[in-house]
Amino acid sequence: MRILSRSILLFIVVFYTQIASAAFKQPLRGKRAMVVSAHPLASDAGLKMLQEGGNAIDAAVATTFAISVVEPFSAGIGGGGFLLLRNSRHRKIKALDFRERAPLKATKNMYLDDKGKVRRNASINGYLAVGTPGTVAGMYEVHRRYGKLPWKKVVEPSVKLAKDGFIVSNRFVNAVKRRKKMIASNQEARAIFTRDGNYYQPGEKLVQQDLAKTLQDIAANPQSFYTGRIASAIADDMAKNGGLITNNDLKSYKPIWREPVCGNFRKARVCSMPPPSSGGIHLLQMLNIIGDTDLKSLGWHHPDAIHLMAEAMRISYADRSEYLGDPDFVKVPQQQLINPEYAKLRRQQIDMQRAKPSTQVIPFSKQTLQNFSQSKPS
Repeated sequence: MRILSRSILLFIVVFYTQIASAAFKQPLRGKRAMVVSAHPLASDAGLKMLQEGGNAIDAAVATTFAISVVEPFSAGIGGGGFLLLRNSRHRKIKALDFRERAPLKATKNMYLDDKGKVRRNASINGYLAVGTPGTVAGMYEVHRRYGKLPWKKVVEPSVKLAKDGFIVSNRFVNAVKRRKKMIASNQEARAIFTRDGNYYQPGEKLVQQDLAKTLQDIAANPQSFYTGRIASAIADDMAKNGGLITNNDLKSYKPIWREPVCGNFRKARVCSMPPPSSGGIHLLQMLNIIGDTDLKSLGWHHPDAIHLMAEAMRISYADRSEYLGDPDFVKVPQQQLINPEYAKLRRQQIDMQRAKPSTQVIPFSKQTLQNFSQSKPS
């Protein structure tokens, strides 16, 4: 059993030079189980579930809630995400979409001013930037189906971390510093992340009593987040500050089980998250474009290897700009985009002697892409 867990999705990318590579630590390996997250306290929460007889889902859910306490700047119960799981008994892979949803009152021009120009940061900070949260519903849905331990038990570690507090790290402090302007403009945020007007320093303990009470309510009844006291508090706060989320948005939120996107890369079967995530299609497109090129023989950081990967990424992102979206609202040509024959045609556009200007890396027309709908993808 192997668990790779992050609330919402965690991608860790390590860059290092040939000179520094000798100091690179070898990855840890385990024969029975492993819990991985961005914070040791969150990983400990997941590990505790395994030690108490829980399964991978119990560990993932506990880790997710715990990381919402110790790393609120990267994940939280106010967010959402994607989950990919493999049921070893039935040998099936499933994908759960619990991303945030646009409020019912959202409009296509909500981030534009009266002159039709983009309102800077309106889609990033503030009440209009908030989508209907999906984390709590997503975690409860996957636990309800596949968890082993009681729901209250898997939420318990996060309650304890919020109630008793934890020692903040340099990473936490630096993350808060990058958001100083936003925190300063919000009274509730200041109350949480400052003490006597000062920001927390490494080594100090952060206690979040209100969050602990919220998590206790979720532990007792996860639906309270969408129909109970918490839901009312969210809707009232939104109404008072120009936000769009209402009780109706929260009440109607439901996670969606989707079919994973899969393809073959050499001898491996690769499965990932389907739309509305673009990551799975991107990954398969890039792998298809790389094809049989022996990157290993080229050597680490070889210019040709880097060039090929960079061009494959740019092609994939060009397609994303035109074709990727939420399948509940738009038709995504998924099978055409991950078709190996389509990748071969795209590969022919790469000049291995020079980088093409980004303005010239454009998506194929719908008509051209349609030609690949009859061919069987990998």
